Amino acid sequence: MTKTYHLMTGLHFALCTLAMIWPGALIANRIEPIVLGLPFLFFWYILWMLVLFAGMWLAYVVRHGGGRHD
Repeated sequence: MTKTYHLMTGLHFALCTLAMIWPGALIANRIEPIVLGLPFLFFWYILWMLVLFAGMWLAYVVRHGGGRHD
């Protein structure tokens, strides 16, 4: 794979990680507003976990073509 692929995957993982710890948690550390019945901080964590999953799934599809390997 190319250097660009590895750089973009690493940046995506680092961004998602930083959004869930400092400084991202400081931005979202509040109870109000309530989103989908959850305090905002819980929603923030769930949102970033979904973004992380989607990015890692996309990286897998790009690298392995998304097909089954026998």
